[in-house]
Amino acid sequence: MILNNIRLCLIRYRYLLSIDRKYLKIFSTPIQLNLTMKNLIISRKYKEVLDLFDQQISLRTDITFNLALKAATKSLNCNRGIHIHQQVPAKLLMENSFIQTALINFYMECHLIDDANRIFSTIKKKNIFLYTAMLKGYINNNLPEKAIELYEEIPKNEVDEIIITLLFNACTKLSNDYSIKIGKDVLSRLPKSFLRDQQLIDTAIQMLMKFGDVKDAEYYFEKSPKKTIVTYAVMMQGYAKNNFFEKALDLFEENSLKLDAIMYIIIYNICASLSNQRSIQLGKTIIDEMPREFLNNTNVVTSLMHMLMNFGQVEKAESFFKQIKNPTLYTYGVLMNGYKNNDQPEKCLILFEEMKKQNIIIDEPIALALIGACSQIGIHSISQNIAQQMSHLKLNLRLKTSLINMWSKSGDIHRAKEIFQSIHQGDTLVYGSMINGYGLNGMSYEAIDVYEQMPENMKNEMTHICILNACSHSGLVNQAQIIFNKISIKTTNIITTMVDCYSRMGLFDEAQEIITNYEKSNPPYLIMYMAMLSGARNHRQIDLSKKLYEQMKNLFPNQKSDLIAASILLSNTYSSLGEDQQAKQVRIKQIGKNIKIGLSWTEVNGEVMCFKAHDRSHPQSNEIYAELDHLSNQLKENGYEYDSSWITRPL
Repeated sequence: MILNNIRLCLIRYRYLLSIDRKYLKIFSTPIQLNLTMKNLIISRKYKEVLDLFDQQISLRTDITFNLALKAATKSLNCNRGIHIHQQVPAKLLMENSFIQTALINFYMECHLIDDANRIFSTIKKKNIFLYTAMLKGYINNNLPEKAIELYEEIPKNEVDEIIITLLFNACTKLSNDYSIKIGKDVLSRLPKSFLRDQQLIDTAIQMLMKFGDVKDAEYYFEKSPKKTIVTYAVMMQGYAKNNFFEKALDLFEENSLKLDAIMYIIIYNICASLSNQRSIQLGKTIIDEMPREFLNNTNVVTSLMHMLMNFGQVEKAESFFKQIKNPTLYTYGVLMNGYKNNDQPEKCLILFEEMKKQNIIIDEPIALALIGACSQIGIHSISQNIAQQMSHLKLNLRLKTSLINMWSKSGDIHRAKEIFQSIHQGDTLVYGSMINGYGLNGMSYEAIDVYEQMPENMKNEMTHICILNACSHSGLVNQAQIIFNKISIKTTNIITTMVDCYSRMGLFDEAQEIITNYEKSNPPYLIMYMAMLSGARNHRQIDLSKKLYEQMKNLFPNQKSDLIAASILLSNTYSSLGEDQQAKQVRIKQIGKNIKIGLSWTEVNGEVMCFKAHDRSHPQSNEIYAELDHLSNQLKENGYEYDSSWITRPL
């Protein structure tokens, strides 16, 4: 065995000697060295390239320096690249445009913008390759305004399709008045030959869509001579960003496209945004027809999960999540937000515990989802537990705003106030959250104080609604009237909030007057009628409830889910007056329909439990209801009498 090992070592040694001799022979000329370095770069063996550069000093040429800089750039070895730069002969630095371009590419890739600028400024004879490197570097370093400024310095006779494509990319990123003017002006003056470049046209379409100029984007799309899958992807994304989701689906369904991963992500996101019957059916079809190989693509499956969550198909989304071998933080975020948006916040907490077991450190989006889940649950101890596990995160404005909302809904308004007061420059969302928090906790005068302290230029629809709601829930109708009258632009939602305020106080004539005035110049708005119907139910106004319900059926015959909710309010109004038979008749009509059930959460031994009215899903339901009966009997023995007007089912 020892003899065999010695033989094996000798064989390996002879092999290594043969390699050494082979390389010594190859590198007898600079051409052979450069060819070897080039092949190593193609094979992504950048370290070997740099080692050869260091070893073969005598054979170096301008091409050798160029290849070494390229290897340093590709491997992001910034220190090595700087050292190579220091070894470049002065003559090459002054005269060789390939070396100059390679250096600019290197410094831009290392985010050393000043060094790239310094090299560029020393070059007397600038060519198109140097301009291209600078433009690309500015764009990749998120300096689009610098790219546009540089474009205007380029001699127009040297501009080619690549330069224009980069300019359009810069204009897309910047998207201000200046870039819109430049981008559109250049596009309108392009030579016809440039319009045959499909990549340039794709970039132009993307730019126009970012500018919100959908018609011009459609014009260039139709004019495209050789549309590719990228062209369709850009067009569909553009439609989606401009909220033309149906148009995006039309374009998709009108063309038989061979889908790649990017296109699957785009179409799933569009279907998720729409979440109507058409998109739900299309999404199902695409999933069924998608080749199984795409199930190995985490980004595709994550977009698919997002779509299913938006459709309310939580279990399906979970089944796809289980198939992902290495979920990303973004994937966990999609799942967590899906649970939150589908009223399953307790699952967010379970998922968080699973992430901790896998030593996954949460980022800001995950933290925001968790805080949102705690806000839904509204249990102080749960909120406290989650907040303590976010100490590694820097509390920026978004997180602080979410925490204000969470503590307010968990009943700790003092903690919410502390966070609010720690913010030096709050935005509209911060003020809105604090106003809403005070309102939720019955502190409407404090809410008014915050609203009045708020800079006028920050007040918008959301903050107006928050303060009106705060007044409404505390019965401060006079204060609400004063605030409402001062609002210069009264949107539909602001007017609806005032209708709700009057209805809560039983001021139905005033509520009706607002609706009548609104409908003089606007179509009827269902939520206004729903607000008034809710007030009528609370004040047991059965005639008004019936009248409003009939009006809603006539005005909004196609809004089925809202009419179901309205019928439940009518049924509850009958029940509050003891008219159980009429209430039963209204409810019978809704049996089998998709009625959204109200949910509540409580904490038992550190575990969050979700339940609904008359729930018997808990394994100890019999014991729970027996204990409730026992407590009820004790209350009655001590003189408690229930208010039958709030009972909506026969006892």
